Amino acid sequence: MKKYSGCGNTFMICRYQKEYDNKDFAKKISLDTDGFLMVKENPLTMIIYNQDGSIAKMCGNGIRCFIKYCYDEKIITSLENTVQTLSGNIYTKIINLNPFLVYVRMNEPVYTYIDNRQHLNESLHLNHHFYQISLINTGVWHGVIIPHNFQEALSDAKDIRNLPNYVDYLNIDLVQIKDNKIYLKTYERGVGFTKACGTGASATFHILKKLQLIDTNKILINVDGGQIEAGIDENGSYILGEATYLE
Repeated sequence: MKKYSGCGNTFMICRYQKEYDNKDFAKKISLDTDGFLMVKENPLTMIIYNQDGSIAKMCGNGIRCFIKYCYDEKIITSLENTVQTLSGNIYTKIINLNPFLVYVRMNEPVYTYIDNRQHLNESLHLNHHFYQISLINTGVWHGVIIPHNFQEALSDAKDIRNLPNYVDYLNIDLVQIKDNKIYLKTYERGVGFTKACGTGASATFHILKKLQLIDTNKILINVDGGQIEAGIDENGSYILGEATYLE
């Protein structure tokens, strides 16, 4: 069992063992991290549990840590690899070894929510505060909010996450744009606030693009654990960021 970090998002990782594939073990082993990953081979598959023992479909930071673990353990030797996840097959490419940078081809964004309609800048009133929320799926569902009062939004994030309409599906991304810099804080399903979120960074990029708040094809997003590049290129949606072995 080894510990890795993707921009401060930490994971315990090991090769697949059937006896570990359950929520109770996942909760125990990931108590002080953001999740627990297992590596299946032939085909290369990522099993990911959230800190609370729930199964996650995809994790942008987790898959970069997954790739570094596989490279360190010589499970993979190629720089380009496709990983099976519950969100589909994800293409990855190791861009640099030191620092270890991984390019991740993300799912193309989906804006039509489970009620078969789009939610863009939809009004939300909670705890006497007013927000506008935009929903998007970049492998998992996210609700992106650009609040007027960031501190109020931080205090409300858990309550927004637990609203009946969202409780089983949504992560909350709070976005602050200041001095031409973008800062992201994500409240994740099954985890709480995290130092980084790869699918959240992708969601943030696409919502800012959709709302015409940016006019570029890539942005640097500052998170508590570093920076994630998110954008679109000739092949589609992607993120780029570091992965680090901790212990």
